[in-house]
Amino acid sequence: MPLPLPVLPLSETALIDEAAAALGHDVADLMERAGAAMAREAARMAPAGWILVMCGAGNNGGDGYVCARLLADAGRTVRVWAVAEPGSALCRANARRLPDTCMRLSAPPADAPALVIDAILGAGMRGRPREPVASALAWLKASGRTILAADVPSGLGSELMARTALTLCFQAAKQELLGAPGVDEFKTVDLGIPPAAWLEVQPSCMRRFPPLKRNGHKGSHGELLVIGGGIFPGALELACRAAITTGCDMVRAWTAEGPPLPPTIVAHRQHGAYLGSADPEELTPLLVRASALLIGPGLGREPATRAATEQAFELAIEVGVPVVVDADAITHLNDALRDRSVGDTPILVTPHRGEARTLLGGPVDDERLHAWARRDRVLLAKAPVDLISDGWRWQRNPRGNPRMAVGGTGDCLAGLAGGLIARGASPFDAARMAVLWLTTCADELWLEQGPCYDALDLIERLPTTLRSLMQPLGLWPPIVD
Repeated sequence: MPLPLPVLPLSETALIDEAAAALGHDVADLMERAGAAMAREAARMAPAGWILVMCGAGNNGGDGYVCARLLADAGRTVRVWAVAEPGSALCRANARRLPDTCMRLSAPPADAPALVIDAILGAGMRGRPREPVASALAWLKASGRTILAADVPSGLGSELMARTALTLCFQAAKQELLGAPGVDEFKTVDLGIPPAAWLEVQPSCMRRFPPLKRNGHKGSHGELLVIGGGIFPGALELACRAAITTGCDMVRAWTAEGPPLPPTIVAHRQHGAYLGSADPEELTPLLVRASALLIGPGLGREPATRAATEQAFELAIEVGVPVVVDADAITHLNDALRDRSVGDTPILVTPHRGEARTLLGGPVDDERLHAWARRDRVLLAKAPVDLISDGWRWQRNPRGNPRMAVGGTGDCLAGLAGGLIARGASPFDAARMAVLWLTTCADELWLEQGPCYDALDLIERLPTTLRSLMQPLGLWPPIVD
């Protein structure tokens, strides 16, 4: 069976639009389709009487102007209230296309419309609306009229939102509408956005890369604690070195005896060839200061290592530190991950297909993986086509090549994801940025070298690939004031 369609957070809308444009789809065409869908619903909800369309300054307002034009062309009486002057280029263009039969208002109407179309703010707005939108929403709420909202009711989550009879979600349902007071009904309409724009990982997700602060200091940009090594010290080193490329200020390694680590990695060692349970008074302070924990690379499966893994995981959850669970830690923590109740501490689990069988306790397919994932237990399932899921939304990543089966690539991926979470990215964003970054890097090497590259070559090339992904977005170098 196919995966259920994702239920997306509002914050995805801009990324999807950008991805669609990058794939050659005309965003103006998408706006025309959105406006047409709204016009159809408006005609159904109000077969008689006049219709008020309230438009904002952005592309949501543009959807409203298209809707108003199409309703007027169909012979309906339409009035358009520009709550804010058109700001985006598409909004301005569609405002100019309004026919003369559309009466333009600059204030609330004196008589009551049969239907009000809310095309004011849309998915891009956060927080309590400001003037002049706030006053317009206050009027709308007090009017008691039947409302059709474009994509999302304006003022959602604030006391200004008016009760909305129907919300027409464009392309995908929005998570914030689930159980929201004042949202009577919502449904989705397919705008014909290319599936790859929202069902596959796209370069637009790199807009979530946490920028560095121009006036930052040590500790401003995250600290990652990596617990691993001992049996396989190389895996630990690769994960740590990959994490450093994300811009982490500090990467610490809690590990057993082994070969020296690079001087950029702060090592904390236990005696012995493999890790065992630690003194909580030594480990807890490292967890308290860490902004994320990566546990698993190179651990091995000794019984003492299992105890150490369980101890570190439970301490991290208690402290509230986000955790990336990778490699042998997935096996050690299988029961704890499966049985854990929903909590506030986010977890990212990064299994390959064999480890995924352990997680699921049986056959592996995308449907079962998606069903296992949760918002607080995000899954990055590694395969020829990777799957990222939080139980509500999912994306696939078709990039990569056969040489990614070489040892160490999974450790690099875990290090990138852990570093990005330590930098402040959500687990879902960290997972898709990490897998895009690494597989793009690997594909560049594959085209140049065929099978003649390894994990060290990947790490060396990661900075160049990051620049190639972010420069077209106007985000290079990634810095903010």
